[in-house]
Amino acid sequence: MLILETARLILRPFDENDVDQVFAMRSDADVMRYIRPVQTTRAEAESWIGLVSSRWATDKIGFCAVVEKASGRFVGWCGLWRLKETGETEVGYALRREFRGRGYALEAAGAFLKYGFETLGLDEIVAVARPENRASWRVMERLGMTYDYTGRFYESELVHYSISQGDFGFRIPDSGLD
Repeated sequence: MLILETARLILRPFDENDVDQVFAMRSDADVMRYIRPVQTTRAEAESWIGLVSSRWATDKIGFCAVVEKASGRFVGWCGLWRLKETGETEVGYALRREFRGRGYALEAAGAFLKYGFETLGLDEIVAVARPENRASWRVMERLGMTYDYTGRFYESELVHYSISQGDFGFRIPDSGLD
């Protein structure tokens, strides 16, 4: 199974110990306000973990738990997924509130861009976000992604950003917070 490591984070497959943390995030209106409606049962979190872990064996993509090295605490999730509407590979991320503003989304997403380009040989990776989610725009732009258009994804109007392998250059962006 895939495990990625950055200067401050470990990105590892979800396990049964993560269900409560994922449920806490997916039932938090603040965390989910730009993603989708909140979940109301632990079983929904288990099902989501099963779904986003299901493609590792076949497609070598999915979402992982993001864990802070220094404390061992669950920070959130990050990974690569296929946009149903276009088939493009997207990078996605979400963090617990108390870990925002530390550059962790940038660090985790950068590790997955590197994995997608270097290991999977992808030519391009995209990201989508709600137009009002300026924090996510900033992460995408600091990753070197550029705005393409606003389109319909996940049953919502979302901004679409992209980066090519050549523009990424196989580096994990510095959080700028050290």
